[in-house]
This record gives sequence, structure tokens and C-alpha cells, in this order.
Amino acid sequence: MRDPRIEKLGDLIVNHSCDIKPGEKVLIESSRSCAPLITYIVNKCYEKNALPFVLLKESDIQRELLRNMSEEQMNIQSEFESTIMSNMNVYIEIKDDDNLFELSDIPPEKWKMYHSLYYKPVHWDIRLPKTKWVTVRYPSKVFAQKFGMSTEAFEDFYFNTVLADYERMGEIMQPLKERMDKADNVKIITPTTDLQFKIGKYKSFICNGKINLPDGEVFIAPEVDSVNGTIVYNSDVLYQDITFSNIQLDFKNGKVVNAYSGSTTRDLNRILDTDPGARYVGEFAFGTNPNITRIVKNIIYDEKMLGSIHLALGASHPSSDNGNKSGIHWDMVQIHKSEYGGGEVLFDDELIMKDGIFVPDDLSDLNKQKILKFGNR
Repeated sequence: MRDPRIEKLGDLIVNHSCDIKPGEKVLIESSRSCAPLITYIVNKCYEKNALPFVLLKESDIQRELLRNMSEEQMNIQSEFESTIMSNMNVYIEIKDDDNLFELSDIPPEKWKMYHSLYYKPVHWDIRLPKTKWVTVRYPSKVFAQKFGMSTEAFEDFYFNTVLADYERMGEIMQPLKERMDKADNVKIITPTTDLQFKIGKYKSFICNGKINLPDGEVFIAPEVDSVNGTIVYNSDVLYQDITFSNIQLDFKNGKVVNAYSGSTTRDLNRILDTDPGARYVGEFAFGTNPNITRIVKNIIYDEKMLGSIHLALGASHPSSDNGNKSGIHWDMVQIHKSEYGGGEVLFDDELIMKDGIFVPDDLSDLNKQKILKFGNR
């Protein structure tokens, strides 16, 4: 018997996140372990007279392919999936973290080839600007281990976090969007960070279940050449199946000129040398989801934490585009809660967030919001 919460999640994806319409072509990319959700969404697509397609990828098989894949082979794979993606109206990615480090021993040159020859043309150039899309994490035993929970307890936490009233969340985030749209200069100050940049040329974007599940952030593109100063991230981040801690980035006129992360400094700089755009910022954002309270090294969760901010190196998002192009988009999270050392974010010298708490009266609802469950409004 299928968990009824899986059906609610499927309804949320089909009706809210992707708003699937009759005749639309829907690509679901996932793995076999996510079959209960995949089959439910497939059936819902048929009910709406949409056309579902499924592409299954298993991480252990992907590892074997990537470890020895040639440039010719990568180009063929890219052409193949570009053709598929170009014909889609909707893209749904459902990920099951079956082994968090399955791809950790992919040779660096293969990762660089993967991002430049496959991921950028298929996803950044086609999927992001041309489809309605959402990325979802599926509740698994490995995911539960990552949270240090029993499978049952984690599933309760997962569905409580994901099945949110995103329409209401969007309403609560609207005043923050309005402030970001009016601001020009941003300053981020913590005991280890002194960074500033401009955002006046661009408009912000509210994330309320239309891009990620779980969701909850407002992001904007910084002006590419405006970032100056130093930022130190106080949360671990998993990227290319490598755990990075205490990342320090020194910016000069928008570019990362120095990058450190202890024993992983070499890997950090290797990734930042993927292409010219990888050392420039594509996104600045506030996390706004109060149900996410700790870092789990899963960026879809971590970047949504209320009381945190994040900067993404690499490509900017089409919804707030500063023109930075790259094969990577790497979100790094800095938590401003007092127990993590505190911090301040200022817009044009006005204090917006202090120690993870929004200060202006018009943003106070973000601090005390209670997220209703999807369908219970």
C-alpha cells in the first residue's frame, strides 16, 4: 500500500510546483527506488492528458560511466539529452541519496568535462530557461541516517517539512522581495566576514515550491564585478560528493582571488577553475523556512534554513540573471543565528537581519511564521 503522504507530495508537484496542463510533455528523471512517487506522478499526468516520460539513472551506474567517459561520449550523451529536454515542457527531478559519496572518486578532469560538455548545455542552457521544473529529495534510509533519525521519525520530519502551504509562504516572503528589489548595496558582517556587493540592477525571485521541495528562499543576482571583501562559511557543504568545511573566499572586483578550505583547498580551487564564470557570484539569497533547523549537507535543505544566507558561485538563475555563465552553480550557506556566532546583513546601511532575525517591522512575520501543511489552508 502506498503511503498517502507520497500521494500528497505527488499532488503538490503536479498541481502546484509544475502546474501541469493538458498536452504538456513531462520528463521525470529519477532512480528505481523512487518508484512509488514516479508511478503516482505518471498516472496524474495521464489524468491531466499530459505526456509523461521517465529517465532512470542509478548512481553506481553513473559512477562507472563517468570514471572513464571520453569527450566524444560526453558530447553524444549531451546531444541525446538535449534533444529530449528541448521537447519537454516540464522537468521533475526526484533524487534518492542512496550513497552520499558514490561519486566522490570521479577524476577531476571528468567532473570538469561533465559540467562543461553535459550539464551546462542540457540543464543551464535548455532546462532552466525553457521548462517548468522542480527538484525533490525522496525520503530514504540513507537520508534518515544523515539526519541521525530512525526511518519512521525521518519520514515524519520529511513530510512535515516538504508538504507546506507554499502559497502562504510566498505571501510572507513578499515584503522581503520588495526590500531586495529596492536595495542597491548589501553588506554581510560576521566575526569572520566583511563582504559587500551591489544588487540594484536586478530583481529578486521568491521560491515557494516552484523550484525545490522543500522550499523557502528569496534570491537575487549580485552585480558581477561588485563583490569585494572576505566571507567565511560556517556550515559544511557537500559538492561533487566531497565535504568542504570552513570555506573562505576573498573577492576582488567580483572575482574569487583566494579560496581556502583546509585539507580540501586543492579540490575547492579545482572546482573554481572549471571555467571563468566559476570564480564569480551568480546568486545571493535568504533562507526563510522555519521547519529547517540544522545543516545536513543537502543543499536543497540547508540553503532554506531560516536565519541563514547563501551565495552561489557560478551561473546565475534565469529568473534573476546577471549574465554570469558557468558549468557550475555552487550554493554555500552561512548561518547567522547567535549560536553560530551571529552576523548582520544590511541594505544601503539599514540593518535587515541580525543574528538570524529579521529586524524591520514589515519583515517580522518571517521570524514567527508557522507553515501550514499543503491542502490544509
